[in-house]
Amino acid sequence: MNNLVIFTAFLDNSFAVKDSLKDCDFVICTDGGYDIALAYSVEPDLLMGDFDSVTSALPEDVEILRFPPEKDHTDLELALMKAGELNAKNVTVIGGIGGRLDHTVANIQLLTAYADRFDSLILKDGKNTCFIIDGNNNSNMHIPASDNCYISIFSLSEQCDILSFSGVKYPLENYVLTRDFPIGVSNEFKEKEAALCIKSGTLLVVISEK
Repeated sequence: MNNLVIFTAFLDNSFAVKDSLKDCDFVICTDGGYDIALAYSVEPDLLMGDFDSVTSALPEDVEILRFPPEKDHTDLELALMKAGELNAKNVTVIGGIGGRLDHTVANIQLLTAYADRFDSLILKDGKNTCFIIDGNNNSNMHIPASDNCYISIFSLSEQCDILSFSGVKYPLENYVLTRDFPIGVSNEFKEKEAALCIKSGTLLVVISEK
């Protein structure tokens, strides 16, 4: 399976959801993510979760996997596990940013934990796109410029050794980005793409509309 999309709760900003579903092979909705899918007339292939936050009536013609509210894994992590079982290559998570801060932090942690299990793993809403670059297995990346957007980078590891960050207003060369100094926030695209090359560490990339 090439492309899988997960709808999860908390989508504060509307955007062209249909664009994220191009060439999509499978759609999973977790709990309140089903409300979001319905709002965009998206029919899921699978529903998962404890369903403590969904407001819509659940369909009878879609497979449902129920889990108890008291569990070790969040609904999104259960969906990512399922995506792995389905051998998905590219996973896009719609929602999960905004709403409850604890859920947003948890979802960013899940990006870190599962980034190396897929060819790509992206978390996005109407204003933000987030993904991980791991210096151990995906140290070079070219990021197409997005109009009217900031590009920010944050070290999720103790430090991240950046060999180069170019194509942006504030480039970096042989720079050690640390977890406790957010110098990488609110950079801007200056070329058709930004190029990142890191030697070690785990980097969070966030592209946000201005």
